[in-house]
Amino acid sequence: MRSDMLSIPISEKKKNLRLKSRRGVADIISTMMLMAVTVTGASTLTYFVNDAFVTGNLGTVSTLDSSSLNLLLLAYDSRDSSSLLQLSDVDNENSINPFLCGVTCSVTPNSIPESGGTEFIVLQIQNNSLNSIFLENIGINNVIHTWDSSTSGVQLDASVNSPLTGKYPADGTFSVIPVGLSSVIQNQSIQIENGDIVNILVKLGPNDSDINLNKGIHVSFNIGKPHLVEFLIDSGDAR
Repeated sequence: MRSDMLSIPISEKKKNLRLKSRRGVADIISTMMLMAVTVTGASTLTYFVNDAFVTGNLGTVSTLDSSSLNLLLLAYDSRDSSSLLQLSDVDNENSINPFLCGVTCSVTPNSIPESGGTEFIVLQIQNNSLNSIFLENIGINNVIHTWDSSTSGVQLDASVNSPLTGKYPADGTFSVIPVGLSSVIQNQSIQIENGDIVNILVKLGPNDSDINLNKGIHVSFNIGKPHLVEFLIDSGDAR
């Protein structure tokens, strides 16, 4: 009789131990599955981000604010070549270097690339909002470029070396150029009207690292909204 009474608790203890063991294994499996999902998700995200850098997709990176829909990137030209985005006077013909020259070429400040100066990037954008926008600054790989007010109302001419004349933007700045006009007069302000399409001529400066060809360039536009409008483009490419 006493033996029977003792056997019941012992069997229950064994059962409880088995249940605890199963729960422990289940917890381990759940943790491993969660880690696998996390790693897979991170790998997938990394793939898509890297793919965007490589392919130069024109889609926006930032979708945190509706302002990302207010500005469209229609085309760009970051080639180490001539006539960027069909602007006949804008050339990156510098046979000395096989990259987009920034800090290395800042030793000849505000000169055109042919004279050893820093090189250009052209971005074609459209104001897709219902109101005017103001292009306060542009970031190239997180380096801020401001508008060169000396280019206001001046005819574009980057075919001849003319430092600080307003014929092209100075190092580390940009100018705004209308699209489709035979005589290219640079815009008088940073205001872009609703529906307008303009070319943005950015000149690299002493704070810009040299950009190797076929590398991703992070471009951001500050239009006075809470969030920047951001894009990824390829260096040495035109789209």
